Parts: sequence; C-alpha cells; structure tokens
Amino acid sequence: MKIEKVRIKNVKGIKDLELSFKKDNKILDLIVLAGVNGSGKTTILEAIKDFFYNKYLNFNGPEKSNVNLDIFFEDFEKKQIEEAEKSSIDNYEHKLQDFFSALQSYEYNRKNNGEYYSYLIAKFFENPPKIIYVPAENKFDEIQTYSTTLSKEYKFINTINSNVIRDIPSYIATRRNYLATIEEDLTMKEITNKVVNEINGIFDILELDVKLKGFSKNEKTMPVFENSAGEEFDINDLSSGEKQLFLRTLSIKMLEPKNSIILIDEPELSLHPKWQQRIIEVYKKIGENNQIIVATHSPHILGSVSNENIFILYRNENGKIEAKTGDELYSSYGQPVDRVLKDIMGLKSVRTPKIDRDIQELRKLVDEDKYDTEEFKKKYNNLFEILGNTDEDLFLIDMDIKMKQKVNSNVESK
Repeated sequence: MKIEKVRIKNVKGIKDLELSFKKDNKILDLIVLAGVNGSGKTTILEAIKDFFYNKYLNFNGPEKSNVNLDIFFEDFEKKQIEEAEKSSIDNYEHKLQDFFSALQSYEYNRKNNGEYYSYLIAKFFENPPKIIYVPAENKFDEIQTYSTTLSKEYKFINTINSNVIRDIPSYIATRRNYLATIEEDLTMKEITNKVVNEINGIFDILELDVKLKGFSKNEKTMPVFENSAGEEFDINDLSSGEKQLFLRTLSIKMLEPKNSIILIDEPELSLHPKWQQRIIEVYKKIGENNQIIVATHSPHILGSVSNENIFILYRNENGKIEAKTGDELYSSYGQPVDRVLKDIMGLKSVRTPKIDRDIQELRKLVDEDKYDTEEFKKKYNNLFEILGNTDEDLFLIDMDIKMKQKVNSNVESK
C-alpha cells in the first residue's frame, strides 16, 4: 500500500494543497518534505496519519473531505480486497474507509469467524499494511527488559512513543529466544551473534563507533553496547544522538513493516552531519516494499536524495502554501551543503547575515573604486581578523582590487 496523491484543504495553515507522489507512472518509495518553519511539513505528516483514522472524512463524499488520499494497492492487495468484497454478506459496497476500519479492528476480527467484510479482510490479509508515525519529539525514559517472550499484536496505526520504545530490549531478547527455537543446531552464543549482526547490519552504512555486542549476563537480559575503545554500557547510557538513532530505528524495525507507510518527522534530530547524510539509507533497509515520507530541515538529507523525491514547501505572494518538486528544483543528489542551502532551500547566503552584509559592502566600495579609503580599510581589517587569510570572499576581493589597480595603471600610463 502506498500513497499516490495527497489533497489537503483548510487544515491548520494549509488552505488548499495537492501533492502527487507519482513520477513517470511509478509511485515514489521515498518522499522528502522540506521548507521553512510554518510551511506545513508536520501538518502534512499528521494529516496523512489522521486520514487512516477516518478523522477528516466527509461521509457525504470523500472528495469533500478536508484530507483525501489516492491510495495505490499492489496487485495481491487488490485481489485480497476484491475477495473479501465478493464473499461478504454485507448488503452494501464497501469503501476505502471500511477497509481502514477493518484493519483497525484486525485482531478482534481475526479471532472471529464470519462472512462480514471486516472478518474477511482479517482472513485474507496475513501480513496487513501498517501506518507508522515517528514524531519529532520523543522522551527516552529509562528502559528495561520486561519480557523475553514479547508478543505484539497487530496494530494498523502506530505512533512511536515511550510506550513503544520501552519494548525494544524485550523485542531483542525475544528475537534471540525465537531464533533459538528454530535454529536448533546453533549454540546460544551463535544465536546471540546472529541477532547482533542482524541489528548492527542495519547501521553498517553509518560506520558507527558504537555497536550492539550482546546481552547482560544477569537476569535483566539487557542489550549491551560496546565502543571502539572496548568500553561496554547498556542501552540507557547511549548519547542523545545514539538514542535517537538506535531507538527510533529499532522501534520501526520492531513493528516489522511490509507494504507499509512510514512517516518520520525530523529524522536528523541530534545526529552528526555524517549520519544525516546516510540516515535515509538506514530507514530504507528496514522491512520490505515500504513508502517512507520524511519532513526535514537538513541540507545533508536533501543532498542525499534525488530532486524528484523532494517537495519544497513555501508560501506564495498570497500566503498560500505551495510546493516545488522535480524539474522545478536544481539537482540535489551529491551536491555540497552550500549548494543545497542556496539552490534547494532558498538561503541567500551560507554566512551569518552580518558577515554577509559586511562583505557586500566591501564589494560595493571596490566597485566604486573606493578601496583606498579609510572606510574600506577599516571594514576589510575587521573582516580579516574574523575570517583569516584563507577566506574565499576576501581572496576574491583582493583579486578584484589588483585587477582594478592594473587597469587604472594602464589608463594613467596612456
């Protein structure tokens, strides 16, 4: 299941916005929303999540709803929905919202045999899709291993919060116990190594200094991490950036998404730029055939994806939120951060505003042949003390002065 098109009307600051996630007859697996604060990035993520709750539904017609999504189903999903519709004893044709309602009561429906549509959806969908929302703000309270036989029931709409995060140690311990039951020829040490490699493999591309090593040898069965210096510590002693990385990512993995939609707000939080450049690849390695939609302020993330995946949100001259994407944007993938900041994110200068103004004033004085004045010398010396003798803009100003002096000298000699 994937989103093909989003239409939002009169939701918070968004008056009327339409985004198409279909490019060249293919649904995008990755969508990156960017824009200034207040441009609607988080609003879009939350509107998408709430759509599956049927929150904005107008029962007089979906087209009249404040939020409406065009949903793309894989062929096997279409077949399962058609089978449920055909076999149902309900006396009406089922709509998209009925499918979502059936998934919300999936566990109950699965335990009850019947010929109603919602029961049949549970019968035909062995691995139903999920909606996973990872908000920007998450509290990482102290967590423990509460169980080594964690049983998680299917839930259609999942928000990653402290209640989900606290189950991560239990999930890892349960994963080890599960492998022990199906890999009877392996020793417990070999099974532990298999789980460790499985989890560390998600993060290989980040070249982390910290990796999962194994489990504590006491009754708590806590995941134990190790850094390159050989120092060991448990999951609660990770740095804020490491917690953001490990706990967010493992929370998604724990839900085992397949054919699902994953919404992530500000994945760059607390992450080093090196990790930001590669975090999208980490999320893409989780699960199978998922659609990932992220909202970000990070030029490092924008520089790691193609411009066809980027939607820059902005307010037009009338204050209405609109979006640029694809060919409307400069190329983003592989570009240096300063290019992304200027060409994609619309930043006029990568310097602090005051320094940028001072440099522009120096250039103006050079253009007016006032480079020998006390005003110029004072401004130049102040900037030189701040920026040093290797600054590119000061170097170019020096070159301009030399060119002007040469030209003026030639004119005088004639």
